Formats: sequence, C-alpha cells, structure tokens
Amino acid sequence: MKWFVYLYPKSWRQRYGDEIIDLLEQQDWTFFMTIDLLRGIIDAWKIELNEREVFGIRMSNLLWLVGLINILIILQYRSLQEVILMEQVALIIAMVSFFLAVSIFIVNLFKAGFRNALSIKTKLSKMAVGFMGLYGLTFIVFLVLAN
Repeated sequence: MKWFVYLYPKSWRQRYGDEIIDLLEQQDWTFFMTIDLLRGIIDAWKIELNEREVFGIRMSNLLWLVGLINILIILQYRSLQEVILMEQVALIIAMVSFFLAVSIFIVNLFKAGFRNALSIKTKLSKMAVGFMGLYGLTFIVFLVLAN
C-alpha cells in the first residue's frame, strides 16, 4: 500500500507523504481505502497541473508575449515616425505593470508573510517579479522613444 504514495505529485509527497504512510501502516487494507487513495491521487495531480498551467506556463508566456508585441509595435511605429503615440502607450503599459507588481507583492505580503514575500518561493512572488520585469522593459522603451 505504501507505493500508492509515490503516485502523488512530488510537492504533495514532500508535504503529506510521511503522514499518509503512517496512516496506511495503522489501517488494514480495504477496497474502499484503495478507491479513496486513487481518487486522492487524481485530485492531487489535477490541482498540481492547474497550478502549473496558470502560474508557471501561461503567466510567463503571457509576459514574454506582451513584451515582444510591445517591441514589435514600437519598431513598426518608429519607422512611421509616430513616436509620440508609442511613448504614451509604452508609459501606460509600464505604469499598469508597476501597479500590478506592487499590488501582487502586497497581497503576497499579507498571504505568505514577510520572509516568504521577499523570496521567490511563492507563485505570487514570481508573478510580481515578472510584472516588475515587464515594467522595466516598457519603461526603457519609453525612455528610448522619448529621447
């Protein structure tokens, strides 16, 4: 029965693995226990994959995509000499990114605590750093266009 624990995601095993092994050693095996363990494995993987998809893959790709689109639009308008409009767009994107980064950091500060909020261990910290990077990129673009 212990091998069921190794079917759970690694993050789940690190957090709950010892406890479930202790529980399995104390209980007699039943068919319903096996069904319950299999349902738990499916649920744990569903949560793990949803978290990775939302915060790991989609958010990072979205930030890269917004940055690249910003650069391509600026290069297109630069050739058309419509720089003033692009300065304003770059500044708006930069300010929205900065606002989102600070807002996410404050939420993370209250949710995870001071020490974890200043590390890159939480998903909200990674999002805040990503938006701060987008802010830096668009602000540099604004400065280049303004010059």
